[in-house]
Amino acid sequence: MVGKGLGAPKVPRPRAAAGFATGAGRLCQGARRAPGGAPAPPSKSSAAYERQRQALVRADSARAFDAAIVLTPAEQRANRKLVQLRQQLVAHYDSVNYFPPAHNFFLVRRQMYATRLYRLLLAMPKGGVHHLHPNAGASPWWLVQRALREPNCYVYWGPASGQYLKGQMRFFRAGEAPAGFYAAGVLNDTVRQFPQKLHHLLTFDASTGRDSADVWRAFEQCFQRMNGFTSYQPIFRDMYAAMFDSLAADGVQHVELRSSLNGSLYDLRHPVGAFPADSIIRYLRQAQQQVRAGREPAFTFRLIYTNLRFRAAAAIRADLAQAYQLRRRYPDLVAAYDLVAHEDAGHPTDFFRAVWLARDSLAAAYGTDLPLCLHDGESTWRHTANLYDAALLHSRRIGHGFNLSFFPAAEELVRRENICVEVSPLSNQILGYIGDLRLHPAHAWLRHGIQISISSDDPGIFDYVGVTPDYWATTLAWELDLRALKKISLNGIDYSFLSPAEKQKARAAWQPKWDAFVARLNQER
Repeated sequence: MVGKGLGAPKVPRPRAAAGFATGAGRLCQGARRAPGGAPAPPSKSSAAYERQRQALVRADSARAFDAAIVLTPAEQRANRKLVQLRQQLVAHYDSVNYFPPAHNFFLVRRQMYATRLYRLLLAMPKGGVHHLHPNAGASPWWLVQRALREPNCYVYWGPASGQYLKGQMRFFRAGEAPAGFYAAGVLNDTVRQFPQKLHHLLTFDASTGRDSADVWRAFEQCFQRMNGFTSYQPIFRDMYAAMFDSLAADGVQHVELRSSLNGSLYDLRHPVGAFPADSIIRYLRQAQQQVRAGREPAFTFRLIYTNLRFRAAAAIRADLAQAYQLRRRYPDLVAAYDLVAHEDAGHPTDFFRAVWLARDSLAAAYGTDLPLCLHDGESTWRHTANLYDAALLHSRRIGHGFNLSFFPAAEELVRRENICVEVSPLSNQILGYIGDLRLHPAHAWLRHGIQISISSDDPGIFDYVGVTPDYWATTLAWELDLRALKKISLNGIDYSFLSPAEKQKARAAWQPKWDAFVARLNQER
């Protein structure tokens, strides 16, 4: 059924601050006009000017995304500590004329990891991550080390061909590997620094091209290299368990994964397609149970069923019907539908209009709804106008939404309809959409009352785990305080696809962790 999402929190509409009139052409009540109708110059009284200025500040505060958050006395003390620490760090960066979030992540991450602020944010409970592509969610070092232990894992180690890339991994029975593929263990014994070289091929670094098209080409090549490894059935569950565990260690309690569930798994006895979606979901549940038993009893996940925006409308129509079937079978896991891939190069969202408008009939046929959670606005071009469609189709959340400010009517609809935008700051920077994170559009959205969550998108390819690096960069670049961090963390739960009862339970598990974090902040000197 097409419609707004259920269970999203309602954000109170801001009121005009006292002493601040909203009529056109007035700064404050009683503003005088000069002859001819032009506004009179501001009052010469410093006190009157200060009242007008404070009225503007209060009006902006009332509109901010975190206006409804009220800090406890303990949180207020902790906030002073956090802000002081942030200001000291910024002052240091000012003194050396080098602000790390304004520069390439790979050039500054060692500085980030060494800061007290990073260590504090690592301990902060982060509610939920809404935007994660699981094939690029695990640590690349985990992939490399596991590949070296697998006797049937082969790596293509030759010049790029029309079919294979150097570093492309896949499993074969002995004697069946195509030319150019060598056992990972053999390469480890014969190629100097092979683990480091393979890791380099699976990830980005500071040398990755900044041009958007070139970056996306390199991005897709990383996926091509790892897909034959991550879709091997004996690896699959262990990889998800490792990914869930690294998220939980980073303070993440809930994650929502973009996944095709299209039967891409294989093993040495079964070809691609032999493992249905039911098997994939069973392995994911086993991985969840493993992390619950070992690290985080409250850990939860949901799946956002995805396909590629490059495909024909007829293929997406058939795929959407499959997604409805899975939603009916697994209503507690299959939560929404999305299209992914390079947005500027793929079909616009409106290309699939007939598919989206058929959702009511699909809902009636399958006896269930399937919300949209559209991956739109990951572009710096105004002609990539998919956000009109994301807003009109009542997408429960919007993935990226980077160019939203180009479409003020859609932006206002997103704010009014309380649609949360899944922001992936470092992904946007690494893929070349923004350089200085102080200029990221989400910095302004927070002040305009647009709700956001923070995610890492493809951290494995970006050579980090978790989401703390994104929090560190935005805390500095957007001058976040404890109230903003608390709101973003809670948004990870409140704007998730958990049921209302599950959200209440998740908040109950989150609260003592938050209290412990506040206590830790208050102990800082």
